[in-house]
Amino acid sequence: MSARRAALVHYCLAGVWALLVIPTLLFWKNSVLWVAAMSLYANFVGHLSAAKASRAEQEAQK
Repeated sequence: MSARRAALVHYCLAGVWALLVIPTLLFWKNSVLWVAAMSLYANFVGHLSAAKASRAEQEAQK
């Protein structure tokens, strides 16, 4: 995937997560399952971002 396309995907997903704030505050504020799913997603994406940053750093050092 190109860097431009990856950035577009990340911006779109960030928008989706921003929109999910509304139903989260209205309907799911007491849902442990929802909080666990968000936490797992955040950890997964954080590790993917770190891996991509590490690869970019390796390429920059070459």
